[in-house]
Amino acid sequence: MASTSKFVAAIDFGTTYSGWAFSFKHEYDKDPTKIVLKQWYGGSLLSMKTPTTVLIKPDAKTLDSFGYEAETRYSELASEDNNEHKRWYYFRRFKMMLHGKMGLDRSINLKDETQKPLPAKTVISLAIRYMKEDLVKNSNDRLSIEHICEDEITWVLTVPTIWTDAAKQFMREAAVEAGIKNENLMIALEPETASIFCRLLPVEKMVEGGGIASFTQGSVYMVLDAGGGTIDITVHEVLSGGKLKELHKASGGAWGGIQVDEAYKHFLISLFGNPVFHRFQVENKEEYLDMFREFETRKRYIAPDNDNKVTIRLPSSLTEIFEETSGANLRKAIMQTKYANEVSLTGDKLRINASVMKSLFSNAIQSTVSHVKELMNDKSVRSISNVLMVGGFSESKMLQHAIRSSFPNVKVIIPEEAGLVVLKGAVVFGHIQTSVSHRF
Repeated sequence: MASTSKFVAAIDFGTTYSGWAFSFKHEYDKDPTKIVLKQWYGGSLLSMKTPTTVLIKPDAKTLDSFGYEAETRYSELASEDNNEHKRWYYFRRFKMMLHGKMGLDRSINLKDETQKPLPAKTVISLAIRYMKEDLVKNSNDRLSIEHICEDEITWVLTVPTIWTDAAKQFMREAAVEAGIKNENLMIALEPETASIFCRLLPVEKMVEGGGIASFTQGSVYMVLDAGGGTIDITVHEVLSGGKLKELHKASGGAWGGIQVDEAYKHFLISLFGNPVFHRFQVENKEEYLDMFREFETRKRYIAPDNDNKVTIRLPSSLTEIFEETSGANLRKAIMQTKYANEVSLTGDKLRINASVMKSLFSNAIQSTVSHVKELMNDKSVRSISNVLMVGGFSESKMLQHAIRSSFPNVKVIIPEEAGLVVLKGAVVFGHIQTSVSHRF
């Protein structure tokens, strides 16, 4: 049915990054793709999403900050000598802790950076409340005369398709606890919202493969939603009126972009040793944070056809801790590792062969390709000739190449800003309030 709301607000609560978006009904009627998203700032970084990071005060119930601000604030607290930061609650990338664990038990706890427990619902609801209030404030700032009445807002919260019904209900309860009225809240499945938005996009808004807007009734395509935590895969058939039918039960696994970050961390540990790297992580949180923010930028340019070495600036504290602990020269020590011919140190710059950086993607990519092959061979799904790649990890040239080369007879379709189409599609979903007519 058509939406009667004057305003639709969507929250994409991701594993690695989160964000919000909105549109007014009168703007949607003119151009459904005209959607407002917030720009988040993290040091020199500017993005349309912010890290899913929560900093809660020592009282265990008051949010101090969220996103980039929470990362920076906690690093500052940890740099002080009084260990004050250990009284605070710092959670990052915690959504994956819930994967496969949320059921009838509503008292599940999450453990923070220093292993202090808090109820998962408390952490999630504080994060959602922050984004809710931030969105409302920003939307009201755009109105010169009147403010939005919250009863006129349709809220949409995205969740992975592969989550259980109990987990989806858990997220609904957390959103209600965050101050969103249950009757105004819709839970949307991430691959579905991405599919809805991409059906609105013209061919020129696609990076590759044309578009899906022209798909006629009976067309079948796979949606590969590659996020930070999970790979979420569904198969859709286009029905009359543009509605969608799910042909195969949603599937996937924990093979998202986080696996690349973990592989990078283990690579560094292999160079410096676990005790050294752990001490660096604990004692120099600000430099540790900067190091991984730099990697986040670097890894976006790693591609199969790029054989240039990657240069990473090593924090001085990491080098100092290594030489103090081991009594060895770092440059000489690297020559004793299995990366002797692939990594070199010049000053404070670590020069890494492209082959090493590409190998960091192996586990995530191999798991994804293997699963897609299983689906392609499933007799319950008719021949699939198109794969729509969405989600932040789908922007990786490494993953794109792997899907194309593994399935040469399939057209791979990639929209611009693939990491934002789930969020934008959630706004569209809130306006049309319909998507998939049949689901497993």
